Amino acid sequence: MKKYNPFHLVELSVWPILTSFSFLSFALGVIIMVRSFYCTPFLLSLFFLLVSSFLWGRDVHREGCYEGQHNFQVTVGFKVGMILFILSECFFFLGMFWGYLHLAESPALEMGGVWPPVGVSPFDPKGIPFLNTVLLVSSGVSVTWTHHAMENGEFKASLVSLVVTVVLGSVFTMFQLIEYYVASFTFSCSCYSSVYFMGTGFHGLHVLIGSALLMICLFRFSFMTISPNHSVGFECSVWYWHFVDIVWFCLYLIFYWWGV
Repeated sequence: MKKYNPFHLVELSVWPILTSFSFLSFALGVIIMVRSFYCTPFLLSLFFLLVSSFLWGRDVHREGCYEGQHNFQVTVGFKVGMILFILSECFFFLGMFWGYLHLAESPALEMGGVWPPVGVSPFDPKGIPFLNTVLLVSSGVSVTWTHHAMENGEFKASLVSLVVTVVLGSVFTMFQLIEYYVASFTFSCSCYSSVYFMGTGFHGLHVLIGSALLMICLFRFSFMTISPNHSVGFECSVWYWHFVDIVWFCLYLIFYWWGV
């Protein structure tokens, strides 16, 4: 049947609904693991989430690279969707910042009337948090360098800078785990620790997702399937990574610097 519009009408696919159910089971698995330390549901849901996401992404990649379905109008739709997604994530973290600031400005008497609560030793903002800030800011610079080099046709420079970005993101995650390991408080110690682990934990999850997206782009760079005229996936990944940078900067200022 002849198509009378410039948009790509996708074929029927089972991957979106399977990925949605995998996300739901993943969230339930996290709750079960936190409450009862039973990891099997979490690991199974994570496996199915990764498999369904990979297969869905494979189909989208095939449509764009080998079938030529992603014309200008389709790529604009991808970019608008990514902007709206990042905007929704901004409001998600805004709720955490709001909760933290509300608790800090009016600490309850049950916590001793002070912030942080009595018995909680916050982290030194000039220690690991500052190092992580330097790492993420540096990764933002290197991923921008990757984009600039790719636009100028400098393949080797873009590949090297993208590897640097992925390494910096991995080191950031490692230091965040070390910070959790040496923390003097747990998730259930107080409202301070709950908001801290929720905010930094969800940001860490976003760093992992961003690192995975950049690693996919790295493989695509290796196989020469990204070019200045075919780079919407890479551009969206760069936008997401800069969003992660900005959120961490706000986390550092509010959770580590201002809140101690």
